[in-house]
Amino acid sequence: MGRYAIYDSMQDNSADILTPPCPFCGQRGWITIPQTAADALLDGTPVQDALPELGFRLREQIISGTHPRCAPGAEFGDGIHPDLFR
Repeated sequence: MGRYAIYDSMQDNSADILTPPCPFCGQRGWITIPQTAADALLDGTPVQDALPELGFRLREQIISGTHPRCAPGAEFGDGIHPDLFR
């Protein structure tokens, strides 16, 4: 079994990825991605390389399941900027 649960999408040239349960709310989510990115993920390409155009919050949802609205600091706007974690 692969790391990602990726399914055919009803949209042309796209795939739907089922994200892991969110560590904050426990819910899973779906994100529609280009089929080429889905193929790259299945081949082992890191999320940030397979989907560089996708925002960091949605990439994090694919990796850890954390929904953008559940991320620490999200209630204060865009949340904690990743540059603060250096």
